[in-house]
Amino acid sequence: MFKTHVAALFLLLFIQPFAWGQSFYSLGTQNEQLGQGFELENGITKEACLDGDWVFQGGSMGELSYRGAFDSNTMINTIAGSVQGGINLVIFGGSVKFSMRRRVTENRNSAASVIELGYEKGSYNFENRTVKPAFSDLLKHDPLQARNRCGNSFIHNIRLGSKLYVSAKLHFKTREEYEWFQTKIKIKVLFFKKTITKTKEFLEATKNAVYTIQVNTDGGMTPKLAQLTQHGPMHCKTDNLEPCMAFADELFGYLLDGGDYGRDLTDQHLNVIKYDVERYEDSGHYDLANAGTIAIPTRYKELSARLRGYQDLVWDEIERLSAFVAVTDDATERTSLESRLQSRQNQSTTLAAASDYCATLPGTTLCESRIEAAIATVD
Repeated sequence: MFKTHVAALFLLLFIQPFAWGQSFYSLGTQNEQLGQGFELENGITKEACLDGDWVFQGGSMGELSYRGAFDSNTMINTIAGSVQGGINLVIFGGSVKFSMRRRVTENRNSAASVIELGYEKGSYNFENRTVKPAFSDLLKHDPLQARNRCGNSFIHNIRLGSKLYVSAKLHFKTREEYEWFQTKIKIKVLFFKKTITKTKEFLEATKNAVYTIQVNTDGGMTPKLAQLTQHGPMHCKTDNLEPCMAFADELFGYLLDGGDYGRDLTDQHLNVIKYDVERYEDSGHYDLANAGTIAIPTRYKELSARLRGYQDLVWDEIERLSAFVAVTDDATERTSLESRLQSRQNQSTTLAAASDYCATLPGTTLCESRIEAAIATVD
């Protein structure tokens, strides 16, 4: 069993409160930088219409959390979406992060336990701001276009750090086998000891299942961690869990209880993990604030939810099929599984393209047409 003492991992120095507008969690789109325009009504980044200086605010903190059965609908507001305003349209253009969310949570045919390691180095504010000359000119002759391109807010503060998730999963071949396991076995922690006593009931309930240990991270992939996880998730048949247990022991030896992960985690491994946005009028940029208003149709939110449902289904299947491909010894079964896996991967690519297209807000009719065409490929 992994050790729970983590005092040596991170030292809590101090936490500086932030008083800015709404807080959002990063989707890792490369647009979440200081000064970037933002549309609060849909949670989508726009063009950077301001120049200014980055001012470091300092502060650092770290934490370890055991999440148990990490529910996907709860986590959705942890890794994506507004703390205050709901998820809005963040799935548009955020496919990679939403895929990661599924990999660290339970789904239709898998049970999961998750260890979460979080670290924040500190934050930067955007100060001494001025409107870029090109947008000052645009405001004079086409303020509505400026509004479209700049949004109604801007990113005022970013917080650098990492979020790392170590998850243990049991993948089942069928929904019925998954439900039987959840009803009869009721194991809450899936990080097993090397000395685990496998009861007949456990072995019977998991005889067709695959056990997986994997690491997912928003930043924090140090060279040593990259080396440990270079082959991706570790998959084991449930009648031979020893390789997965050995991998988990080595992994937690590095991450926890005096391991080197905290010392290895330098600035180059950190990403924007959270950011705060402020309305132009609240920051004194009245020229941008008065450029007009744009109504975002509620239909976009409905389309976002519909698309997410199908992406979840496909991502869950990709993960499950990958686990069974990794452990099968039957050549015929492998061929069948790989064929189904390739089909799901193609569907995922098509759905992601629809997501990226809708992120441009081309109009609800065009967006819906692209989404429905992508959904039609899912069997």
